[in-house]
Amino acid sequence: MNQGPVKFTFDADFNSTPARQKQALPPAPSFSEDELNAARAVARAEGVAAGRAEQAAETEARLAQSLEQVASQLAALRDRLAEDEQRLRADAAALGHAIARRLCEALTAQFPLAEMEALVGESLTDLRDEPRVIIHVADSLLDEARRRFEALAADMAFPGQLVVLADRRLAPGDVSIDWTNGGILRDGAALAEAVASAVNRYIAAHQR
Repeated sequence: MNQGPVKFTFDADFNSTPARQKQALPPAPSFSEDELNAARAVARAEGVAAGRAEQAAETEARLAQSLEQVASQLAALRDRLAEDEQRLRADAAALGHAIARRLCEALTAQFPLAEMEALVGESLTDLRDEPRVIIHVADSLLDEARRRFEALAADMAFPGQLVVLADRRLAPGDVSIDWTNGGILRDGAALAEAVASAVNRYIAAHQR
């Protein structure tokens, strides 16, 4: 005999889901005390090494910076010393020229015939084939110059004629020597000017 339809009781819970089976977690790793101490020692050593490396890098950087500063200071000092040396050379040249000029002036005033006599002697040696040599000197030195030059020519056995004349254009210490095809002039003022010009050029070159 057929059964009738089953009566719905409304007590079924469609929202409920069957409980899922929880998966078992792996057990936490365990370390012995020796292993932990060894790990700590390695970590500590790595930290110390890293610290030392960082400190060494900082020290090297500071040293490089210090060396660069020292090199820069040495270069500046070298440049200053070079400039000082140039100035000292220029000053020494100027002082030496001033002393030499004063000394030359004093010697010329005290011994006006000394340089003249030396020049005349050298000239007569080279002019032995000249029939006549004419020498001009400052008017104030004419008598003494004639006496000394004629004595010099006699001592050298100069075969030609020696004529000594005065020239008012010449200063004491200056002398003009003329012969047939030439002549020579000792001009103290021109010589001093040439020396002064050379010294001034030297000073200017070392003051740049």
